[in-house]
Amino acid sequence: MTQHHPAPPFSDEILVAYLDDELSAEQRRQLEERLSQDTGLAARLAHLDRASLPFRAAYAGMLEQAPLARLQAGLETLGDGPSSSPLPASPATGVSRRHLLAAALACLAVGGVAGRLSAGLAGREADDDGWRGLVAQYMSLYTNETFADMPESIALRHRQLHNIGARLGLALEPSRLNLPGAELKFARMLRYDSQPIAQIAYLDNSYGPLALCITTANRVGNHGAQSEVRRQMNVVYWTAQQHQFMLIGHNPAPDMQALAQRLMLG
Repeated sequence: MTQHHPAPPFSDEILVAYLDDELSAEQRRQLEERLSQDTGLAARLAHLDRASLPFRAAYAGMLEQAPLARLQAGLETLGDGPSSSPLPASPATGVSRRHLLAAALACLAVGGVAGRLSAGLAGREADDDGWRGLVAQYMSLYTNETFADMPESIALRHRQLHNIGARLGLALEPSRLNLPGAELKFARMLRYDSQPIAQIAYLDNSYGPLALCITTANRVGNHGAQSEVRRQMNVVYWTAQQHQFMLIGHNPAPDMQALAQRLMLG
């Protein structure tokens, strides 16, 4: 009787390594044999290849500033033991997409459908503004290509707004969230430790990614709009009763203030 040997699991990391020509000859043979039989696996590989954005340029600044020893230690805490793929000693040379993705995950772990902003390696700021720093870190990775292939479904976006509004105890009427010159792309829940954060993402026709983010406030009250700059993006933030709001994007500061006023007035 012929013994059946189950195919090895092929994670996204293995598929990316295949695209980067970093697998051994035997690994490539096994994967290519499986690809010829598994249409789902082939589709995953095609998706990763199609999504091969300019990772080197996107993460170059992050890698230049990254404390590699601390990042490696952070990666080890995400698994069961020491990482088998240590970060390169020099981020300037020999950096593959796997290393870039690993560094990004160490700085910002995003997991599951709901997502999670990880503060483990970012350090802890005061509760009042720490979440804004993490949102800015997250948003700094967005490009126009982030919104490519998003489903163009108004019904889906309305359902997303309803769901996150219910999670925060806040009515999010689509008509009140329209911003001139920007298209609403999606709405989803993130999490900073146990703190829920709603992200309503737009693509501005002139300035690119833009987001309205909302979380619960530690103290009930109203505080007028204030401005700041985080990661070379303009931020306007305010508090209304039990919720904190922040609008973040690359739009000029006066434009951001006008957009924030529009959102505040509804």
